[in-house]
Amino acid sequence: LEHEGAEPAAAADTADTDTAAAVDSHRRRVAARLWVPAVGAVVALVLLAAALVYALRPTVSDGDRTAAVSSARTTLESLLSYSGSTFDKHVGEVAPQLTAPFKDQFTKVAASDIKPMAVKNEATVQAKVYEAGVMDTTGDGGEGTTVRVMAFVNQATTTKAQQTPAIDQNRVIATMRKVGERWLVSELSAF
Repeated sequence: LEHEGAEPAAAADTADTDTAAAVDSHRRRVAARLWVPAVGAVVALVLLAAALVYALRPTVSDGDRTAAVSSARTTLESLLSYSGSTFDKHVGEVAPQLTAPFKDQFTKVAASDIKPMAVKNEATVQAKVYEAGVMDTTGDGGEGTTVRVMAFVNQATTTKAQQTPAIDQNRVIATMRKVGERWLVSELSAF
């Protein structure tokens, strides 16, 4: 009889173990089901925060972009047009449209390289910007903001030896820097 009484106790222990395992398994499934949406919600919040930071960052306005391109057009046509007979006047008129360090570089190169050739050859160069547009910007539209402008420039050159204009087609990148309410050339490269 004792043997018979032991069986129900063993069966009860097995049933309790099975029930505990089932409850534990159920808890793990419920916990896993709760973690997946929680992790998804956290990821969604992080992405939303990143999108808001990106969308609300300071940028250069369309008005500033337009003003920078307009100033680049005017300045490049003035800067890249000159005559050997009035070269010093030309440099004096163009210099206020430039900012350091480019202003200093331009005045040195103009005096040492461009002027001697322009005077010697009695050259006259007329520049025309045919197309210009914004490449990229930095800053928030305030003082020191820069806008890089690519311009397609044709230069018609005549000399005492060649009266028929020779046309040079250039691509120029002008970095325009906002100084006060003006856009000045702070860097120039041609290719």
